[in-house]
Amino acid sequence: MVGRVVDLLNELGRLSPSLGFIAWAFALAPALIHGNVRELIERGLSVDVVSKANEVLEKLNKMRGNVRELMSDKVFMSYVESRSIRTDEENEEAVKMSIEAAILDAALFLKHALALYKLNNDEFDEAARLFNEVAKEDREIGVYENYLASRNWTLRVEAIKGSLVGDELVKKFQQLYEETFSKEHFRLTVIYLSYASLILSNYLVSLALINDVKRIHELLEEYWWVLETDYEVSVLTRLTLDALLSPKDKLGSELKDALVVEPLELIVAFEDRIENVENACKSVMGSTGEENYKDAVLATKEDSAAVEQLRRKLINDFREQILRIERSGWFRGLGFDDNALVSEFKKLVSGLDCASLVELIAPIDLRARLALMLYALINHNEKLTKAHALMGAVYATEKLPARLLLEAYRECCDLGSEEFRRAIARLFFYHV
Repeated sequence: MVGRVVDLLNELGRLSPSLGFIAWAFALAPALIHGNVRELIERGLSVDVVSKANEVLEKLNKMRGNVRELMSDKVFMSYVESRSIRTDEENEEAVKMSIEAAILDAALFLKHALALYKLNNDEFDEAARLFNEVAKEDREIGVYENYLASRNWTLRVEAIKGSLVGDELVKKFQQLYEETFSKEHFRLTVIYLSYASLILSNYLVSLALINDVKRIHELLEEYWWVLETDYEVSVLTRLTLDALLSPKDKLGSELKDALVVEPLELIVAFEDRIENVENACKSVMGSTGEENYKDAVLATKEDSAAVEQLRRKLINDFREQILRIERSGWFRGLGFDDNALVSEFKKLVSGLDCASLVELIAPIDLRARLALMLYALINHNEKLTKAHALMGAVYATEKLPARLLLEAYRECCDLGSEEFRRAIARLFFYHV
């Protein structure tokens, strides 16, 4: 796939250097967001992805000042026409606007990806600056939904960094919530409601950190239907609120009932991010040979020998993964001893029953793992909560989520501890 991308970029650059930069913007974005893609792209294209992204952004910015020259580039103009208008039938001003829109879309797409890269590498100030720039551009061109999303990312970055806490954190999220739900801007469209659900969820969690039960109850009564427009967001929000709000006997029966997440809800919400039991076991136990698969299925039925085999495989895979990421270098800088982590994981997994072992291997991404981790936490399964945190950290492909999970593991699991509560909130702000 990377080989094909290389061929296409070279060919587009030869036909039209300007169109080549547009293509580079879209090719670089997934490489900035996903570490495994970045490794392949850098190897295949012999480039440093971050340096190339900055170069492309600079070129795209210059292109916005050379619109008239671009109008004589037939290859580039065919791309503009395919996006929006027939350039031979519209007036010159409309053509210029279409060219600028094409360039700006690519630039904002790449800048957003670069901001995520900066965030994942703990470059919080740079990430916030880039998200703010994207938000400003989106607002100026009238794409209000995208402005809200980028502004929300800016606040999430500041919350994860820890520069916003307590009432200041609540005030910032409240301001964005009020903008989002104002009569002037609120729209009953799918994309607007999806962003509104995210912004509402972040506001709710900021309120949970100061234990403002009354305001949370009011918001859920009025805008439950908005939260539910994104079922994953709804479930993660309710799990996080259930974990953070205390004491439980002061929540009132109505709010307590609203926050309860049943196992079936969890499965339905994250069905695309969770393997089924047999596949999950099969992936860990080994997919070759009938005996391996048979043992995997037996493990789910609590066959003692198969359960122990599954337990050993989990521990061995964890150890191998630690060694693998240690060779890459970035994990070492997080301040945790790898031998101690392996020892702790072994101790935790040794105390888990079959159902917990299967739950531990079921998530296929970090968002689903966070949901299962929170579910274990509120159901007082400390060993499984910690095991989820450790497993998520060593299988994470980016620095920040790994660090946040390790911090949650280190502080786990006293919800009366302000440090642990903030660790849970930071994980939520990163994923939602």
